[in-house]
Amino acid sequence: MKKFTRKQMITAGAVVVLGIGGITVGVVNHNNNVHAQQVAKTKAHDAQVKVDKKAKAEQLVKEKKVAQQKQVTALLATATKNPTDASIKAVNDAIAKLTDQKEKTKDDDLVKVLNNRLSLIKKAQAAVKDYQAHATDANKQKTAQAAINALTDKNDASVKAQLQKLFDESNKQAQEAAKAAQAKQQTSQESKQTKVVDSSDQEIAPTPQENNSNSSDSSTSSNVTPSYNGGGTSANTGTNTNSNGSNQGNSNSNNGNSNSNNNSNNSGNNVQPTPSPQPTVKYMGWVSVDGVVKYSQNFDSDAQATAYASGVYNSKEVEDLMFAGHSISWGVRPVQV
Repeated sequence: MKKFTRKQMITAGAVVVLGIGGITVGVVNHNNNVHAQQVAKTKAHDAQVKVDKKAKAEQLVKEKKVAQQKQVTALLATATKNPTDASIKAVNDAIAKLTDQKEKTKDDDLVKVLNNRLSLIKKAQAAVKDYQAHATDANKQKTAQAAINALTDKNDASVKAQLQKLFDESNKQAQEAAKAAQAKQQTSQESKQTKVVDSSDQEIAPTPQENNSNSSDSSTSSNVTPSYNGGGTSANTGTNTNSNGSNQGNSNSNNGNSNSNNNSNNSGNNVQPTPSPQPTVKYMGWVSVDGVVKYSQNFDSDAQATAYASGVYNSKEVEDLMFAGHSISWGVRPVQV
């Protein structure tokens, strides 16, 4: 057996030590690699989780925006069809919740259009109602018609048609009232002319006082008759008596004619034409529902009838009928009783 020298043994030991160290280093390196892989895998998982969460959150935000815009769109459609204070407020509340500034600006512009339409509708409704209360006022008539004509949006066609119908009804009533007033005025003028003619006929005819005066003068002349005293003046007296007697006879004859004329004149003056009875004119205040008069009452003056009809028209009962969709109108017209 070969013996190793001390130098060889030292060298061999060193080699063994190096071999063992190399194995240890290899094991440590392997473990480190495994750990690094696990850390990397964990980090990748965590990163993926974050990405998924972010994507999910973004999707939720997107879905929320879509849902909000759908709600605004639906409310806008309702308000566009029938703009009211309540429907427009609902749209504004929904727009306030939007986070997309671009969509928010676009929807705000649409709401401005709705507000303008609602303002025109309210103005037309107020003008027509005012005209109904003063159907004979030409200025209010023009204002109401102009307000109705201003409703040009196609979505307001039904409201415009309803207001035009109410306007036409009041306009027709005003025309009928004007015709009745004109007829009444013409009748009054004819009556006055008849009275003037009768008065002229009475002034032209001789009056009873003039005949009585002539009769009185003749009577006075015939009454002056001297009395017969007898004596030497009997002849003269007789002559005077005959003369006076003759005059007296003439006077009596004239007086008789005068009385005859007087009686004839008095008879003519006493025959007066019998005036035809004039109808009594009343003023009827009325309120109709769907074209049928439901409330009416007669008054002595136009003002009283107007106050009655206007009061009934503005009552809660009639307003409830109007809001229920019924066509309401009122007016005043003269009636003969």
